[in-house]
Amino acid sequence: MDRRPLYDSHPILAKRADRVRVTNMKSCFRLTVLLLLSVSAWSQAAPAADKSADLQAVISAQFGPQFVLMPEFPILTGDFNGDGVEDVLFVASLHGGLQAESKQFKVLDPSSSYFGLGDPKITSQFASKYPGGKRYLLILHGSGKEAWHTKELKDRFVLINLAFDHLSVGHVMRKKKIIDDIGVEETGILNSFLYWNGRKYEWQPGASEL
Repeated sequence: MDRRPLYDSHPILAKRADRVRVTNMKSCFRLTVLLLLSVSAWSQAAPAADKSADLQAVISAQFGPQFVLMPEFPILTGDFNGDGVEDVLFVASLHGGLQAESKQFKVLDPSSSYFGLGDPKITSQFASKYPGGKRYLLILHGSGKEAWHTKELKDRFVLINLAFDHLSVGHVMRKKKIIDDIGVEETGILNSFLYWNGRKYEWQPGASEL
């Protein structure tokens, strides 16, 4: 008695069986690829989420939990005040109103000051041009071996009313010394930069000097 599968003796059935096997193999391959991509994406997202949580913890401790890290902007580090210790800049949003006078940090409005409107108690009331709300630059001046990771930091600054969609670290010459400055760019509209004058941050239109 011939025990061969029925499709071995019928060419049409054999072709159909081959197509089924190929389809099943393709489906298995696609499923394997999707699983690998999912595992890879999860492994990359987990460290990123942990890092964001750590940075938010720094912001909450130094400025208060009302400030929330905006992860779409980079964290900038550099020696912004020229003391040889690393400083850091975060971009954050704010839940609730801003206290223009705070014992925890100093509020500065460098761009408004450039045009003669230097009182944050007044300029902090200006409306935001961004649909998502105001963007704040939070700057910590580092201290000691741990730099800006030190828990007890004295110099904390909240900079307001700056228009930007891109930030970078540049260099500027001050008192015959090169220090890091902060490039502030509003694409297609204006390039400017922030620099430390020894007492506060000042805003200057144009590109960094160096």
